[in-house]
Amino acid sequence: MKRICCRLVVLAAAVVLALPGYAAFIVNDTWQDGSRNEPAAPAYSENGTDSDNDGDIESAWYNANGTLTASTGHLVGTMPANGTSSASWTTYFTPEASPVTLATAGDTLKVTWVFTPNSVNTGSTLANGLRFAIVDSPSAARLTSNGSPGDSTYSGYAIFMNMATTLGSSTPFQLMKRVNTNTSAAFLSSSSSLTWSSLGNGATSGTTGYVSGTQYTFVMNLTRNSTNGLDIIATMSGGNLNNTGVASVSVADTTPSGFTYDTFGIRPQAANDSAASFDTTLFRVEFIPGATPPSIEAEPEDQTVLVGQNASFNVQASGTLPLSYQWHF
Repeated sequence: MKRICCRLVVLAAAVVLALPGYAAFIVNDTWQDGSRNEPAAPAYSENGTDSDNDGDIESAWYNANGTLTASTGHLVGTMPANGTSSASWTTYFTPEASPVTLATAGDTLKVTWVFTPNSVNTGSTLANGLRFAIVDSPSAARLTSNGSPGDSTYSGYAIFMNMATTLGSSTPFQLMKRVNTNTSAAFLSSSSSLTWSSLGNGATSGTTGYVSGTQYTFVMNLTRNSTNGLDIIATMSGGNLNNTGVASVSVADTTPSGFTYDTFGIRPQAANDSAASFDTTLFRVEFIPGATPPSIEAEPEDQTVLVGQNASFNVQASGTLPLSYQWHF
């Protein structure tokens, strides 16, 4: 007889360790069912599962002041007709009890919003004509019916942008950080000194702005880094925006206010300072886990067999895929 001792090494090459895990869609909505109200509170979001088998992973949307109408493939927000009043459109992309949490280095939240503006104004110089934010909403601040989110202790990040056919503000694409997070204040207040602080700007005044009927894609990535800071990249692309087709700002925030998120909100200041309507064709929220080092959960056991016979070994391992294995006898 021969006793065979086996030692297994689970390998993840350096290139594997550098790769993030596979992305998981939390919301991926194109409104194929023609509804913006599903799932209703207190669920708020299908949270990664197409539970109604309609081809989308949905979250409910709430409207204030303007109109917000879903039809197959579209979610259209229309501003008040007077041209001077704001609107508010809000969605909670997870249930209250399970926000996206960036718990370890490399964990990333990615939010994508694809939209087409119509009747874009031609001369606004307002730096915050269109505002949108990714935040964590306290439970008591969540809407359960149409309306605008009230004052609360929100934490997160936003883009304040000038929206005109020619970018008319000195800071037309500002990345903002929620400050005074222990102080109750409006969700998307335009007063940066009260609730928001600028982290950087990603477009140039006087360059090409937004064109009616042109599709634009906004993407924001929030990634926890190895020093417990947050790497933030926000990009708007489409047409000849900023004379290059892209406005982009990238910042490493060394003192983030938190690592949990559950809310996306949009607030056009007024049609005269943004556009008359916004036709959204995709809203997507993804969680991309950071790489997990390989680990052997169950070691192979030594085997005793006759000379010439085969020996079988089993192992259970975990870590970011793909994994490879080396056997040592």
